[in-house]
Amino acid sequence: MASAALSPVLASTWKSCRTWSQTSRELKASLDRWRLWTLVLAVAGAILVTLGQQLGSLAAIIGPWAGPVGKIVGLGGAAAIALSAYFAREALSDESVLRWTKCRSTAESLKASIYLYRAGVPPFDDTDRDEKLIDRRAAIEDAMEGMEPLVPQTEDKGVDLSPMSAGNYIQQRANDQIQFYRGRSDEYQKKIRALRQIVLWLGAVAVILGVVAALKPLVAGWTAVIATVTAAVSSHVQSQRYQSLIAAYQSTARRLETLRDKWEAGGEAEANQNTFIQSCEDTMALENSAWVTQWSQRKPPGQKP
Repeated sequence: MASAALSPVLASTWKSCRTWSQTSRELKASLDRWRLWTLVLAVAGAILVTLGQQLGSLAAIIGPWAGPVGKIVGLGGAAAIALSAYFAREALSDESVLRWTKCRSTAESLKASIYLYRAGVPPFDDTDRDEKLIDRRAAIEDAMEGMEPLVPQTEDKGVDLSPMSAGNYIQQRANDQIQFYRGRSDEYQKKIRALRQIVLWLGAVAVILGVVAALKPLVAGWTAVIATVTAAVSSHVQSQRYQSLIAAYQSTARRLETLRDKWEAGGEAEANQNTFIQSCEDTMALENSAWVTQWSQRKPPGQKP
C-alpha cells in the first residue's frame, strides 16, 4: 500500500479541505462584523432619534439652534435604524448564512475523510483507497457547485499526512477536537454571562429612569431607549445561538471522551481500532450535521431585525 504521506490524492484533498475551511472562516468573520454593525447602528439610532426629539423640544430653553440641530440628529438616528434593518436583511440573509454553513460542512467532511484515510479505516483500507478518496471528495464538492471559494488553494508544506495509529489519532484528532469543543463552550459561556450582565444593568437603569420620569417627563423618552437597547442586545444573543451551541459542543466533547476512555480502558485492542476511529468520526459528523441544521433554520422566534 502506498504511503499516505506520498499520496498526491491525499495531498490534493487536504489542499481542498484547507481552502474551504479558510473560506468558511472568512464568511463567518464577515457575518460577525455585520451582526455587530447591526447592533451598533440600532442602538445608536435609538439614542440619536430620542436626543433629536428632546433637542427640538428644548429650543425655547437652550436656544434657537437646538431645533435645526435636533432635526439633523434625529435624521441621523433614523438613517442608522434604517441601515441596521437593511444590513440585517441583506448582509445577514439566510443565503449568506447558508453559504457559510455549507463551506464549513464541506471542510469538515473532507477532514473526516482524510483522517479515515490516514488511519486505514474502511473504505480506505484496500489498494483502491485512492480511487475511493477521489470519489468521496468529488461527491462532497459536487454539493458546492456554483459556490466559489474566497481564498486560493495554497500549499501547506508543514502538514503531517503520514499514516496514523489509534494512539496518533487520539492525540491529533480526538483530543484536539475535545479541546476545541470545550474551548468554544467556555468562550460562549463567558460571552453569555457578559451580555446577561449588560441586560441586567440596562434593566436597572430603566427602572431608575422610570422613577425619575415621574418628576422629569423628558426622561421618559430615555426609558424607551433603554428598552430598545435591551431588546437589541437580547436579539443579538439569540442570533448567535450561544445556548444551543454550548449544549451541542459539551455533548460532543463528552461522547468523544467516553469513546477515548473506553478504548484506552479496553487495552487498545487492534481489532477494535477501526470501530473506535469510525465511532469518533460518526460522533463529530453528527455534531456537524446538527450544527448545519440549526444554522440553516430561519432566525429564532421573536428575533427582530
